Amino acid sequence: MSYLVTGATGFIGSYVIRQLLDEGEIVVGHDRRWPGVIPDLLGKDYESVIAVNGDVSDFPHLVRIVREHHVERIIHLAGELHDRSAENPGACIASNVLGTHNVLELGRVADVTRIVTASSAAIFGSVENHPPGPLPNDARLYAGDVYEASKIFGESEGEFYFKRFGVDNVAVRVGLAYGWGCTIGSAFRLVNELIDKPLRGEPGNVPWGDAVMNWSYVIDAADAFVRASRAKTTTTFAYNLRGDCRPIQEAVGIARKLIPGAQIEAVPGGHRWAQDFDDSVIRAELGFVPAWSLEAGLEDTIRRIRAAG
Repeated sequence: MSYLVTGATGFIGSYVIRQLLDEGEIVVGHDRRWPGVIPDLLGKDYESVIAVNGDVSDFPHLVRIVREHHVERIIHLAGELHDRSAENPGACIASNVLGTHNVLELGRVADVTRIVTASSAAIFGSVENHPPGPLPNDARLYAGDVYEASKIFGESEGEFYFKRFGVDNVAVRVGLAYGWGCTIGSAFRLVNELIDKPLRGEPGNVPWGDAVMNWSYVIDAADAFVRASRAKTTTTFAYNLRGDCRPIQEAVGIARKLIPGAQIEAVPGGHRWAQDFDDSVIRAELGFVPAWSLEAGLEDTIRRIRAAG
């Protein structure tokens, strides 16, 4: 089967490609920036990826790729993250809104059979917006800025494209995907302060010390996207992805044990978005159960960072 993975050189994209290749799929990797961490993650298998440079805002370009490589399924991970979207809203709209629209349009005009898009905890807004307890899959959505609105738009248009045009698609809502190879965003900030700096003998000052985070080890997150790409059609158009939902303070304690003598402190403060997800729907419909605890994920991240030198 032939897959198109957008955002291929990004953090989750690289691990998605690793899993797809391991499972014998043909992968077209699409990104504006090559090669990212893909060579380090894939080794000699890097050459197995059909690498295509380009922008998801260029629809004719996407159509050519899909038709040339007989793409059947798409995992769409390209997009601007929150901080960069705040700095450049126009880039967020071009990538997150127009890019997602273009990918869904491929399902209408280019006979792509299944599309999975990346959504975010951002769609739920602040924890103060919701009653106590895990957020159900159908919890109310809130848009406070262009990034949050872009993710809500993607989910809403996905449902519209299914109901109006029969385009088979689903979104996966990621809280915090973390692990080795992340170079930007919240996950980078956390891993840098929890692990990278302490391994270098520097003190770590971990942000959002009063928050509970939805820690999804990147291997689990990638598996959720791959599973969603192979699932049967449902009337669920977005899935909450829950990892190991734990306070920042607990992560600091785990890191101290894994790196003896390390000076790691949690900086007081909350996180912007609610993270405590109810994942009963993705478990029931995809059979997805996260395999990695926070302890195991941080330990494996440390191992990989040490191995990479």
